[in-house]
Amino acid sequence: MRNIFVLNTLVLLIGLMLINGSAFAQPPKTLNTKNGMQYMTGGIGEEEVTVMRSHAKQFTLNLLFSEGTSGRSVTDANVNIYDEASNLVFRIVGSKPMLYVNLPAGTYTILANNAGQKLRHKITIEDNVNQRIILNWKDSLIEEDMPMDAESN
Repeated sequence: MRNIFVLNTLVLLIGLMLINGSAFAQPPKTLNTKNGMQYMTGGIGEEEVTVMRSHAKQFTLNLLFSEGTSGRSVTDANVNIYDEASNLVFRIVGSKPMLYVNLPAGTYTILANNAGQKLRHKITIEDNVNQRIILNWKDSLIEEDMPMDAESN
């Protein structure tokens, strides 16, 4: 009987770790695009946020994606970055809340899509300067803690 209790407890703990994902989560890694541009995406869970923040200064552009007035993390943004000549220089489908990209100096247009809602942001990158941009889809999330009658005020 004791063995069954221990086994059930072990199965429950493993199940909880799998649901949480933290037991097998890989920390974010620096990746390279086909043209050699370095990037990193992550920021789901405290461990990933810590890892991402420790690498932030290694990238010229740090993007943070959020939605609503509460700033809830966006976990599946599609991002295209274009240079001044409108050439696509970077693309990611399904970015996590934090996206770091090493862009060379220049002026770029960022187009980000979250569940069909698009944001556009223009940025100028300087050599060896780290820039942080927060892209927030303010109208894409109905705030759960907003009282029903607050909309009429």
